[in-house]
Parts: sequence; structure tokens; C-alpha cells
Amino acid sequence: MRSTTELNEKKDINWRQIIRPYSRPDTKISNWQIASTMSLYVAFWFIAYAAYDISPWLCLLVAGAAQVFYGRIFIFMHDCGHGSFYKSKKWRTFWGYISGILWFTPYEQWTKAHATHHKHSGNLEHRGIGDIWTLTIEEYEKVSLGRKAFYRVCRFPPFVFFVGGLYTYFFVQRFYTKEDGTKEKQSVWITNGAIILMGTIISSITSLEFFLFYQFFLLYFGSCLAVFFFYVQHQYDDVYWEKKEAWDYETAAIEGCSNLKLPRIIQWASGNIGFHHIHHLSSSIPNYFLEKAYEENEYFQNPTTLTLWDCVKTFNLAIYDFENRRMLSFKDYKKFKNTSSSYTNHSKFDIIPEEELLKA
Repeated sequence: MRSTTELNEKKDINWRQIIRPYSRPDTKISNWQIASTMSLYVAFWFIAYAAYDISPWLCLLVAGAAQVFYGRIFIFMHDCGHGSFYKSKKWRTFWGYISGILWFTPYEQWTKAHATHHKHSGNLEHRGIGDIWTLTIEEYEKVSLGRKAFYRVCRFPPFVFFVGGLYTYFFVQRFYTKEDGTKEKQSVWITNGAIILMGTIISSITSLEFFLFYQFFLLYFGSCLAVFFFYVQHQYDDVYWEKKEAWDYETAAIEGCSNLKLPRIIQWASGNIGFHHIHHLSSSIPNYFLEKAYEENEYFQNPTTLTLWDCVKTFNLAIYDFENRRMLSFKDYKKFKNTSSSYTNHSKFDIIPEEELLKA
């Protein structure tokens, strides 16, 4: 993490002026991304069907290989939701809905929740929407034994990555909530209806068994990867969390989001989302300009950077030590309890209800 002096020096820079040249979507690039990726998406359905006739296991491998471009479709929805993929709201909405349907994700509902995440990322008083459930040491010590056990299960890495995505993309996003407005509720119904229509058409051309098999694993693998990316971008040793009165948007973006140093094919497949600190500072930058912004500006070049191996090492982090400004594993927490007679931070935070756990 940067020193206080370095952060203050960075704050003297007008970051809004820096990001301006990268915040204008290029329609030609957006069109090319849509055309090339969607063509591959359709082609792989034919490849998967041929593979399924040979062996379901071979079809499973096709579903895994398809993640290279399937993840990019999610990024299209993501960029459209941020208003950064097309200048035209009409085209953003059209492709946002199409991409969302392919990901079983109601575009308007997801866009609203994700905007809330961006607005409050790193703010301890505004957890529970679009993030991974995170408790501070003080909160964890105050909750009941039952909730402690529940929290441990829900922060268990296999549960987070292999169950969390399944629960969210297959179940949670089939329903609207009392907080959703008319537009968000409509997007849920439209998406659910479109999924049924898509399944009916593909099943009539191929078979119901093939559609259910390939669609399930295509989305399941994708959901696991989506949770992985979101997790490692906001859950690491020196991540930024702050109380409401001291929270700062710029610091939350630069210090509260990791920069992922990924193999080139994974960077391409994930639509440059690894430059997450830049994206959180300005969500108006389309995916294809994030790397350019990083390379051309020193201001962006000293975030917390994680390799794939570094990402693996974050999986056990589960509790935030507000006093020392770092994430702890349950093992670290046990050592903390054995060496500390009391926890000196007495700030009060709202404890996120259990039912809010897997909304992200």
C-alpha cells in the first residue's frame, strides 16, 4: 500500500482530467468486439452439440474452452451498464439486455446493484450490495456462535467460488426484491422469459438434454470465474475499508481495488477488468481503453498488484482488522486473539444480516 505522503502527492493530481481522453467509447471497436465474440458464442453451440453426440465429457471441455469469450460477453453487459460501451443509450440497453440474458442476469437490476457497489466500495457503513460479506474483528466477536459458524462456512473458499456463483446466477437473479423499481422488475421478467424462449428454440433444434447440459456448465463455469475475479479484486491483505466519515472515493478506488497481472489470454478473456483500480476510479472508460490508460499514466501504475498465485493466497482472508488496516485469515485471527488481551477499536458498524450474504 502506498505511504501517506505518496497518497497525498497523488491527490494533487487532477485524475478527472487524466481519464477524460479514455472515456469516449469508440463505436467501431465496440461493434467489432460484439461481432467477433457473439460469432464465437454461436459457433461454440454447434461445436458443443457435435461434441455431445460423441461424449458429454467432451462437451464439458467445450464449455470450459468457451469461457475465453463467454466472459467477454459479461463485460459487454458490464460496460453497457456503466454507459461506457456505446454513446447511444438505445444500443447500450439493447446489447446490455442481450448479454445479460446469455448470462441469466437481469440487465437493469444488475446495473442498479452494481452502481451501488461502485458508489460505496470500501465504505464500512454501506456493505451488503454487490460485495462479498465481510465482517470486522469487532463485529465477528460480537455475533452469536451460530452466526460465527455461518460466516465461516460462507467464507470457506470452495463455498465462495463453487456455490456462491451457482446460488447467485441460477437462483437469486430469477427474482426481484422490494428495493427494485419498475424498470428493474421488468428486466427480471424479460430475462426469465427470454431464457425460456432461448431454451425452447435451442432444444427444438438440438435436444432438451443437450441444452440443459451445455447451458448449465457454460453458466456454472462462468459464474465461478466471475466470483473469482470479483473476490480477488476486493479481498486482499491491505485492501481499503474505512468508516463513512473518513471514506474517500479516490482512495477507495486506487487502494481498495487490486490490479491483476494476468496471462495475456486471461486478460483478453476478462476484458481488461484486472485494471480494476482504474475502472473503479472511472467506470466511464470502456474495457478496451483500460490498459492504454494504465500504460500511459504513472498515476495508475502503483496499485496493489496480484499475480494468479497471489490471488490464490488471498482465498483464506476473511476478517478485516480495522485497527491495523488489513485482512486476516481465521488462522491469523486466532493468533490475534492469543496475543491481544482486548481489541482497542470501539467504532460501531452495522452488521450485515445473514440474508444479505450472497446478493453479490
